[in-house]
Parts: sequence; C-alpha cells; structure tokens
Amino acid sequence: MFPPSGSTGLIPPSHFQTRPLSTLPKMAPTWLADIPLVQPPGYQDVSERRTDTQRPQVTMWERDVASNRQEPGQRGRCRELEGSQALSQQAELISRQLQELRRLEEEVRLLRETSLQQKMRLEAQAMELEALARAEKAGRAEAEGLRAALAGAEVVRKNLEEGSQRELEEVQRLHQEQLSSLTQAHQEALSSLTSKAEGLEKSLSSLETRRSGEAKELAEAQREAELLRKQLSKTQDDLEAQVTLVENLRKYVGEQVPPEVHSQTWEPERQKLLETVQHLQEDRDGLHATAELLQVRVQSLTHILALQEEELTRKVQPSDSLEPEFTRKCQSLLNRWREKVFALMVQLKAQELEHSNSVKQLKGQVASLQEQVTAQSQEQAILQRSLQDKAAEAEVERMGAKALQLELSRAQEARRWWQQQTASAEEQLRLVVNAVSRYQGWRGGWSTVSATSASRNLSQEGMESWPLEATGRLQGWAHLALSKFLCLFLFLGQPPLHSYLITCYEFPVACWAGGEALLPPAVQSSNGLS
Repeated sequence: MFPPSGSTGLIPPSHFQTRPLSTLPKMAPTWLADIPLVQPPGYQDVSERRTDTQRPQVTMWERDVASNRQEPGQRGRCRELEGSQALSQQAELISRQLQELRRLEEEVRLLRETSLQQKMRLEAQAMELEALARAEKAGRAEAEGLRAALAGAEVVRKNLEEGSQRELEEVQRLHQEQLSSLTQAHQEALSSLTSKAEGLEKSLSSLETRRSGEAKELAEAQREAELLRKQLSKTQDDLEAQVTLVENLRKYVGEQVPPEVHSQTWEPERQKLLETVQHLQEDRDGLHATAELLQVRVQSLTHILALQEEELTRKVQPSDSLEPEFTRKCQSLLNRWREKVFALMVQLKAQELEHSNSVKQLKGQVASLQEQVTAQSQEQAILQRSLQDKAAEAEVERMGAKALQLELSRAQEARRWWQQQTASAEEQLRLVVNAVSRYQGWRGGWSTVSATSASRNLSQEGMESWPLEATGRLQGWAHLALSKFLCLFLFLGQPPLHSYLITCYEFPVACWAGGEALLPPAVQSSNGLS
C-alpha cells in the first residue's frame, strides 16, 4: 500500500534521478605526457552518447515537476511507474557505461604499448645514430692515418727502388766478371777433359781387350766349374746312397763293434801329426817374437831420429843460419842419419818379407798336413763304415741262421705233434674196429635171441622199439667217428689212407645193415628202409 500523499516522509523524485557526471577534468598521470594526443575515432561517439543520456534526465525532471501539480493519487502511481522506468534506464545506462569504460581501458592499454614500442624504437635509433657518429669519426681518423702511412710507404718505395737499382747494377757487373772467369775456367777444364777423355779412351780400349781375354778365361773356368759340379753331384749322390744304406743297416743291427779296435790302428799316425802341428806352432810363436822385436827396434830408431832432428833444429840459431858451412854440415849429418835409417828400414822390410814368406810356407805346410789329416780321417771313416757294413752283414746272416733254426725246431715240434695225433687216431680207429667186431658178434647173438623171443610169443611192440633205438645209437657213433677222421686228415693236410676210408665207410653201412636186419618186416616196410 502506498503512504498517504499529505505525509511529510515522501521521497522526492530527484532522489531516483541519476546525478550528472562531474565535468571537472581529472589529473592525468605523468606517464601520459609522453603519449601523443591522438583522439581515436570512437571518442566523439562517446561524448555524443553522454549528451544523449543527459537529455532523458532533463525530460524526466520536467515530467516530475508537472506531475507535482497533478492530484496526489495519480501523482503516486505516476511516481512508481516513473521510478521503475528510471531504474531500468539507469541499469542499462550503467551497463553501457561499464562496457564503454572497458573498451576505453583496452584502447588506453594498446596506446601505452604502442607508445612504449615507439619509445624503444626511438632509443634504438638514437643509439644507432651515436654508433654511426663514432664509427664515422673513427673512419675519418683511420683514413687520415692511412693517408699518412701511404705517404711514408711511397717514400720507402722510392728509396727501395733506388737501392734495388743500384744493387742490380752491382750484381750485373759481378755476374759479368764471374761469367768471364767461368768461361775461361770452363775452356781450360774442357781442354783438360778432352785430354783426359783421350787417355780414358785409350785405357778403355786396353780394358776392352783385357776384358775379352778375361771373358774367355771366365767361360773356360765356368765350363770347368760346371764339369766339377756335375762330378761333385754324382759323388754326392753316390755318397748319400751309401750313407742311407749304412744308416739303414745301423738302425737294423745297431752298433756292435767297439770303437777302441779302430782307434788303435790310427793312433801312431795321429800322434805323429800332432807332434808336427806342435812343432809348427812353436816355430810360429818364435817368428812372432822376432817380428815383435824388430818392430820395437824400428820404433826406437824412429824415436831416436825424431829426437836428433829436434836437437839439430834447436841448435841452429838465427845468427848461425847465415853461415852456409854450418847449415851444410847439419844438412849432411841429417841426410846421413836418414840414409842409415832408410837402410835399416829396408833391412827390416826385407826381414819382414822373409818372415811373411816363411809364415806363408808354414801355413801352407799346416794346411797340407790338415788336408792329409782330413783325408786320412775320411779314409778311416770309410774303412770303419765298411767294417761296420761287414759286421752288419754278418749279424744279418747270423740272425737269418737263428730264424731258420727256429723255424726248423718249430717244424720238428709240429712233426712230433702230428705223429702223436696220428698215433692217437690209429688207436681210436682200432677201438672202433674192435667195437664193430664186437657189434657183429653181438648181432649174431641177437639173432638167436630174437628167434627164442619169437618162440616165446613176445609182443610186437617191444620187438619194434628196441632195435630202432639201438640202430639210431649205432648210426650216431658211426657218423661221429667218420667226421672226426675226416677233420683229422683235413687238418693234417694229407689224404686219408685207403684202409681208413674203407673202414669208415663199411662201419656205418654194417651198422645200418645190422639194424635193418634186426627190424621186423612190418617196421622195415613202414620206415621205407632198403
């Protein structure tokens, strides 16, 4: 319910109206002083909108004043409607102003960023301008220095050209002088070389003739060497064959002959050779001693001569050098001493040559004796090898005789064993023959027994079984004896005797015939025996 119109507690309509914005300009911050005053295109729209928003407020105020004159009831309802409309309009206005403020803040931020970028660009350009100015100053200073250096280099170049020109002239002059001297020396050397070449050609021709002769001698020597090589190869082949044969015999037989027997025959000759070698060594030692003594004498003479020369040179003074007689005497004395020393040296050289010749002769004798010793040792080795070969042959023959004797003893033992085997076989054969004879006698007795048994009416079954068993046993004995005899004769490797064959053949036949005769006729016909 609305309050009465006459009450003093009513709220005037001006309370619900929006107060106009203060038109006093706010103080801008200091950092906005550097931003250029550039108004964006939307700034005029904002001012126009503000005037538009202020117009409805004026009209609303006029309406309130007019409504105050109306009646209190209508005035209350109009106030409520106008208050609600004013609130909605104020809310819309506030939202629009907030959006506008946000947009303005965004534009201010963008303007700040652009102003900062422009400021940074300006600072960079200022720094670049300062660097360019400094570089320009340095370039000007460097250009000045280069101009000064170029001027100095030009002066130095001129000086060097003048000096090089003078040096070149001096070098050319020296070169001409050297060239003239070299041409002269070259001509002299050429003449000497031509003379040497002529001499060398002559010596070359002589060397060619000598070389042809030496080539012929070399060809002859090569032919002789080839023949000697062939002979040596043949002898080496023969020696290798003999050595292999001897080595094989040694391996087969072994060392049987003691070395003391062979060394006793060559002991006297070896002693003689050792004595001669010892005498030669003693002679060589004596010659070495004499040579050392002569060398000592030569050294002493040379030392004496050197001392005398020093003494003579020391005695000769500058004052005495003007006297020709004294110098002549000294020179003659020195010459005589030199002649004596030369004579002594000649004698010593002759003695040395004789000594070398004697040493060569002694060496030749020693070499010949050594060759004789080697030849005798080779002969001794050959004889020893031949003796060993003969001993090996004798040993081989002895071993062969032993082998033959062993074979003979084995053959005799085998012969005795075969004789024993034949005797035992004959004994077994006699036993078999006796058994056959006993069997024949027994068969005769059995015929009588069969007759008596027939008379006594024995059963036919008992009469049939007993002769069959006896016949089988006899046949087994006969076959066993025959197989033993045949194996024995085959083992001996000789054909069996005729009497043995007849006996071995007749024994089973007789046994078979006797057994068949003992059988009754019914059994014979049933077994198919004939």
